[in-house]
Amino acid sequence: MKLFSLLWLISTLAFAADAKPGPDVLNRWVGGKWVGEGKMVNSDYSKAGTVGGVTNCGWSPDHIFVICDQAVHMDEQRRRDLSIYAFDPAKAQYHLFGLSPEGERPRVTELSITADGNHWEYLGKADINGKAVQFRTTNVFRDNNHVDWWSEYSTDNGVHWNRMGEGSEARQR
Repeated sequence: MKLFSLLWLISTLAFAADAKPGPDVLNRWVGGKWVGEGKMVNSDYSKAGTVGGVTNCGWSPDHIFVICDQAVHMDEQRRRDLSIYAFDPAKAQYHLFGLSPEGERPRVTELSITADGNHWEYLGKADINGKAVQFRTTNVFRDNNHVDWWSEYSTDNGVHWNRMGEGSEARQR
């Protein structure tokens, strides 16, 4: 898995919805500029270093998609990404799509959000050197303007999770 794909997973930084889900919870990211920072650790799937970025999100004209323009960095490496959040009312599911200007294949990430909108979990899978690896990033909204996040991986189908990094984001108006 490319380091940049891992950074994207971290930067877009979700948990199973218990009540009636809907698109309005996606509004948590809309408005203002989100500035984030964090630290990664050395692990089998991450390299120690500082991470951060700036994210600006807004609704599409018909209030169907939340579109986030992201500038991400890990140490001296810079990356731009576009994340698109959507809600499928027929299946009551959230979706996250990621694009980068380098023309990589678009990423689709499983996304779940608690009914109160405070816990978001982004789940991804990859086959790395013949080994199935799961990745997850969890966001916890402390309030409307502050989010704590952490990223983990599992090589045993989610039985045990290993921390790769953690940080926070704050909205600046």
